[in-house]
Amino acid sequence: MKAKKIIIVILLLLLIFPAGIKAHSHESLQPFALNFIMDDALQLVRTERYVEAHNLLDIFSDEFTKLMVGNQQIPMSEVRIISVAHQQSLSSLSDVTLPHEEKVRAVIKLRLAVDAMTSEHQPMWVEMEDAMVMTFLQLKDSVDTRDSDSYEQLYRRLLLEYDMIHPSIRLDVKPEHIQKVDAHIDYLDKNRQALLSHSEEFNDMEVIEADLKALFKELKEDETDPSLLWVMISTGSIILLTLSYVGFRKYLGAKKLEMRKKLKD
Repeated sequence: MKAKKIIIVILLLLLIFPAGIKAHSHESLQPFALNFIMDDALQLVRTERYVEAHNLLDIFSDEFTKLMVGNQQIPMSEVRIISVAHQQSLSSLSDVTLPHEEKVRAVIKLRLAVDAMTSEHQPMWVEMEDAMVMTFLQLKDSVDTRDSDSYEQLYRRLLLEYDMIHPSIRLDVKPEHIQKVDAHIDYLDKNRQALLSHSEEFNDMEVIEADLKALFKELKEDETDPSLLWVMISTGSIILLTLSYVGFRKYLGAKKLEMRKKLKD
């Protein structure tokens, strides 16, 4: 009897999960194909096979166009962001004077943006948090020690790191928060002399650090898939009802046994 009840619970779970997973995988198949193309293109660029990478980006363009035609729900703002990053990648690969590192960064920028568009949970650009925060902390130390050379190098590094994730955050983060960080990056550029001479409040750096960290925290707080929550709640409810039913049957059985004992007595 106990085994029968366990089988009932398993069957109830199977009724929920396969249907949800099948529908999800079918809807996500084409968008995720773009990630596979970008992975290969990035690998080709890293090994300096620029012509082959350029050809793959042309294929990416065709597949992205098919996706737009087949899915009218994709916002035009997202289409423009991906299209601009794609064009920048093509231009970088065609520029023979551009250093290898810049070609790689241009393709990584597109790769992260594509992942941000297709990802339903934590996107890859969030993994840049530690690197960017570390760069900023080193930049803050250079202000404290008034080291202008270090400040210049670290600011350029921070700018490159931020530029690499900028298309991605425009897909995932609220515009007002991006505008705030954009303003901070501009402030660090225009007020470097004042910061290094400590003629401005040093607390400005604390505010920038907090807003930079919040850029990543904002997404992390909202990374749980609502459909996953629905499945968890539905599954939990069915299990609870099943266990309640089993408990109720046990209660009835115990009561019947008690009544029989009383009748015998």
